Amino acid sequence: MGTISINVDSFCSKRAYYPYIPAPVYDALEAAYLEGKETAEVSESDYNVMLSNLKNAKLCPEQS
Repeated sequence: MGTISINVDSFCSKRAYYPYIPAPVYDALEAAYLEGKETAEVSESDYNVMLSNLKNAKLCPEQS
């Protein structure tokens, strides 16, 4: 799988998401935030794991 670009604010601004974000995604989001970037590049498979975690916790942004 490839990479996907995700919006930093969509995930960093929601502390309830933190326990469900895989470490590589969290690290990429944090690095992008500290660099003042609006997006972070993450592994598509890690992103899918995060979405699955959020869906299972009924926190998925796509369910809103």
